[in-house]
Amino acid sequence: MTEEFVGYDKLLRFVEERGLQNLEGDLVEIGAYMGGGTVKLASFAQKHGKRVFAIDVFDPSVDSTLGKGGVKASDVYQAYLLGRSMLEVYRETTSGFDNIVTIAQDSMKVRFPNDQRFMFGFVDGCHQQAYVKNDFHVIWPHLVSGGVLGFHDYKFDDWPEVTRAVDSLIDEHRAEIREAHELEAGYGILSMMLVKK
Repeated sequence: MTEEFVGYDKLLRFVEERGLQNLEGDLVEIGAYMGGGTVKLASFAQKHGKRVFAIDVFDPSVDSTLGKGGVKASDVYQAYLLGRSMLEVYRETTSGFDNIVTIAQDSMKVRFPNDQRFMFGFVDGCHQQAYVKNDFHVIWPHLVSGGVLGFHDYKFDDWPEVTRAVDSLIDEHRAEIREAHELEAGYGILSMMLVKK
């Protein structure tokens, strides 16, 4: 199985401890990369009769966010792919799961029908502020009460735009957020988890 770099096991423990699997709705992630995390979400979702919507443009060159160290996000992605096609690696990793709905599109262009419901969403797509804010708005209106929306790379020095975007979203949507939790899931990197009222 392809390695995942986020710490999905801890994310799913967070989900399970709060009983989100008993809520209405599916799971969604923006930023599937090579599919390692998608498979963990799908395995969990399968046990509870749910689907996983995985949104990614599957082009590692798209995220040109420049980290504080001067390294582009796209260079990091391409380094781990070792010249392989991101979509091919993802498809190989996720084969065997019939509950994954793959949306191979730029998240800026994705909109769900009004009746789509999610109990858990996770954002680890493009690290630019405009994308983080967009990705919130793709998922949040469809998140059920008590559902959770997480953002990877929160307070991570390399991607300060993520922190700025998430802090600003928390401020703007304070009245709709029941709780906010910082969760260290993997490699010492925080995710911000927002619980919807």
